[in-house]
Amino acid sequence: MLTAKYCKEYLANPKVLKAYDRAKTHPDDARALLQLKDVNGCRNVQSALDGKDVRLDAQYATELGSGWADFHNSRLVILSFSVKAGTPFEDVVTDITKELGGAEPTKSMVTRQVVVGGILQERRANWNENNLRVEAAEMKDFEYGETTVAVTVADSEYLKEKEATRPSTIH
Repeated sequence: MLTAKYCKEYLANPKVLKAYDRAKTHPDDARALLQLKDVNGCRNVQSALDGKDVRLDAQYATELGSGWADFHNSRLVILSFSVKAGTPFEDVVTDITKELGGAEPTKSMVTRQVVVGGILQERRANWNENNLRVEAAEMKDFEYGETTVAVTVADSEYLKEKEATRPSTIH
């Protein structure tokens, strides 16, 4: 609600819209370009509230830290974020399992090749419980040696609906 209020006030400011118009005609003006990004982001927030399908990045949902949120028909349907770097994968899996009433995940190992020729083995855990699909994915940074965990929570019914309307790639 704070973001919605901020965006409503922001888009009603004539100075902001003037800077937005300037940004469209002066692509080398850094200040105007910042206005352009903020106006477009706030317009996406308004679209989400108006029932459009919109993805908002963490700038408009600061509670996420890093990540994004998808809205459909004015409802939050997918939320994706990264847990604080260094948090053990096992701890994330334990916490999600508790939140889902003890539902055990399906676990897997994914092999990923990185640009410099290295191979990474990363763990995944998936739950399908309480009309939610949840995935915890271990993400290793080959260059810096850090590991984070990306978590995606999605509305199962929305995903089924989206899959049913997707055109087939096989002809």
